[in-house]
Amino acid sequence: MQSYGPPATAPAARGKTLEYKRDLSSPEGLLKTLVAFANTAGGVIIVGVEDKTRRVVGVPDVLKTEERLASIVADSIQPRLVPDIEIAPWRKTHVLMVQVYLAPCARTASGGSAPRRAPS
Repeated sequence: MQSYGPPATAPAARGKTLEYKRDLSSPEGLLKTLVAFANTAGGVIIVGVEDKTRRVVGVPDVLKTEERLASIVADSIQPRLVPDIEIAPWRKTHVLMVQVYLAPCARTASGGSAPRRAPS
């Protein structure tokens, strides 16, 4: 039988401008990645996808998670970083797609670090 619809896993492997996060249970890694993207070439983080397997697990309370993510970013990155956060449907769930663009000046996360992505 032919299967239609999106696959059970995200299509691309993570790399210089793409990262997957299962959830926001440990936001420090997400913040470091956002700052690294802003300090290099920009990039996309998809929340709701397991990093190693790329299996889409979704975001249970997507509106609450989107609001929490926006608050974490606003409170933790200096100078202010405003990523594009989009709720994207995936089968019977949703993921958050967080787009960060190259910033004109270096950003730092809480703790003062200004990471950059290594070229792949």
